[in-house]
Amino acid sequence: MHIQANRYYAGDYQEVAIVPVVEVEKTRKNRIKDTGSEYLTKPAQQLVNNRNTFRWLRIALQGNFGKGDYFFTLTFNEGELPGPKHISKAKYILSRVFLRNCRKKYQKNGHDFKYIWVMEYELDQEGDYLKRVHFHVVINHVAELSRDDIEDCWARGRGKNRKSLGRVNAKRLIPTDEGLEALATYLSKGARWKKGEKIWNCSTNLKRPKKQKRKKIFSFRQMEKMAMSNDLGFETIRKIYPNHVIKDIKFKYNEFRGWHLYLKMWKKSRDG
Repeated sequence: MHIQANRYYAGDYQEVAIVPVVEVEKTRKNRIKDTGSEYLTKPAQQLVNNRNTFRWLRIALQGNFGKGDYFFTLTFNEGELPGPKHISKAKYILSRVFLRNCRKKYQKNGHDFKYIWVMEYELDQEGDYLKRVHFHVVINHVAELSRDDIEDCWARGRGKNRKSLGRVNAKRLIPTDEGLEALATYLSKGARWKKGEKIWNCSTNLKRPKKQKRKKIFSFRQMEKMAMSNDLGFETIRKIYPNHVIKDIKFKYNEFRGWHLYLKMWKKSRDG
């Protein structure tokens, strides 16, 4: 058994899980692969509160969006609400109306359109009435398009026949010292309903989260010493990651494998 650092990163943001792992005999091919980076596989659409899905979503959000970008909540008017057996229609409307309209406006102004969306919905106790369907959408900001320009994308038709699909609540993102951690938590671990789900997806042009392994970064004795110290080993960890600003240090103890260390940090060159 040895201590291994699993690094997950996108853009200027990264998380590191420093954990004990069991030695496994590997071929030369696999040993070479372990020294490099590999893309972290994007989870299939599923409940957002799945731990691996949450990690992918959180890192993608932190690594691709920041100060000044948009956070929209889109709701449906009563007459536009899809039926309970056609929940996929809501996703179709989001894709074919809102995202498509946004993409056209961005392309017209010479910009890439980037987004992450999460859909929430609830069925009644009998499962035969769909209610509270809404989308949360994070979008990159460009100077040529105003908030009103984006809000107008949640509508269809032209001219006098143009009709809004529902209400739009728009906010500008204001990151804290932890970046968009609070928003990631809100999107992934919000209030749950008895028969509700959260489903999500994102644009293909995001900086995809990557994973990289680093073996034997600390000894077991060092891990225990840091876990018991007043600063949780901050000075020692800072020397390992000199080009990053460490924002969060957490230790967890497992009675079978020992101490586990989890870090969150930003590159010092990070903007905003």
